[in-house]
Amino acid sequence: MYYIPKVLVILGPTATGKTDLALGLAKKFNGELVSCDSRQIYRGLDIGTGKMPSDSTYEVRRTGPRRSVWEIDGVKVWMYDVVNPKIQYTVADYAKEANKVIGEIRERGKLPIIVGGTGLYLKALLYGLSNLSIPVDRKLRKKLEKLSLKKLQEKLKTLSIKRWEKMNQSDRGNPRRLVRAIELESSPRRSSFDFAQDHLRGVSFRDDVLKIGLTATREVLYKRADERVVNRIDQGMIEEAKKVHKNGLSLNRMKQLGLEYGVLADYLEGKITDKKELVRKLQGKIHNFIRRQQTWFKNEKNTNWFNITDQHFLKNVEKLVAKWYHPK
Repeated sequence: MYYIPKVLVILGPTATGKTDLALGLAKKFNGELVSCDSRQIYRGLDIGTGKMPSDSTYEVRRTGPRRSVWEIDGVKVWMYDVVNPKIQYTVADYAKEANKVIGEIRERGKLPIIVGGTGLYLKALLYGLSNLSIPVDRKLRKKLEKLSLKKLQEKLKTLSIKRWEKMNQSDRGNPRRLVRAIELESSPRRSSFDFAQDHLRGVSFRDDVLKIGLTATREVLYKRADERVVNRIDQGMIEEAKKVHKNGLSLNRMKQLGLEYGVLADYLEGKITDKKELVRKLQGKIHNFIRRQQTWFKNEKNTNWFNITDQHFLKNVEKLVAKWYHPK
């Protein structure tokens, strides 16, 4: 089947309404969504990761093997429910699977719409990463996960001061990023050949990519995020966390998943004693996350940015996509 080798990307911080916009564009331009979120890949983490649409009138169905393909208002959404949350799923795993999904969407004559706020996953998918071929060293990780943040920082500086200096403040304070950086610097498989091969894995080398970025002031995003926390608790986010824990997801693993589930793990453990404190902690965590996302996306090149508070932004986005997808 003939297809137009184009890929639409909807990116930006959390609480900007990326999925709602992507669903609307998918209906207008015959598209299917590809989630680009480092936690929506996990089965059972639905409410906390925002898989469930904000609009309660949307019809949600799950189909396919293990009901892993979602349909929201008739639009297929891929890369939800890919793996059990007990299993570590890497950015390399994501890039490989998502690239396969994108190819299958185009074979059906549809427009792939990548939507999400995990910057590293998006970078790997669009451009490739030089370290994707270096596998996880589970033995090394087991040792490193016992170290404090300060010890991890010191170890990375000793291994490679250059890599340390290239990291931003957010990454320097993120144990998972530090562990991966140490892992990369410790690997005997690093070579210029790896870089050349991996760099060609990105979709942008063979596709016409249009990137739409959604933004707003921090005050607006904080307010939207705060409201979303309350809504998700009402939807059953606490009960969801209890259920996955009862089904075998350890509190330690829940903390590794971060953000909402890290705070919920503290709540289930009794470190947070009431719902008001839980709400405050969740909102604070997400505010910090929004700031980190804004820092990351500030460097995203060739992106058409739209402020979601502009009353004409939806119309302007649709005009831009129409001009790009159906050029005269």
